[in-house]
Amino acid sequence: MVSKHIHAEGRNLTGVGSVAEELGLSIRCCEVALSSGSAATWDRRIKNAQKAHDIAERFMHRFKVSEHEAQRINQRILHLRSLLDELK
Repeated sequence: MVSKHIHAEGRNLTGVGSVAEELGLSIRCCEVALSSGSAATWDRRIKNAQKAHDIAERFMHRFKVSEHEAQRINQRILHLRSLLDELK
C-alpha cells in the first residue's frame, strides 16, 4: 500500500509541475507578444497562452497540493489572466 501512495504522490507532483511550467511559459509568451509589433506573433502567442490558461483552470482541481503550491499556481493563473486581458 505504501508504494502505491508514494507512486500516486509522485504523479501528483509531476502534474502540478507541468501545470506550473505551462503557466510560466504562457506568461513569457504574453510578455513577448506585448513587446512585439507583429500581429502574427500576437495572435499565435495569445492562442497558446489562452490554451495553457484554460488547461490550468480545468486540471488544477484534480491535484492535491500544499497551500504554498496552490498559492503559487493561483498567482500564476491570475498574472496570466491579467496579461491576456491586456492583450485583448
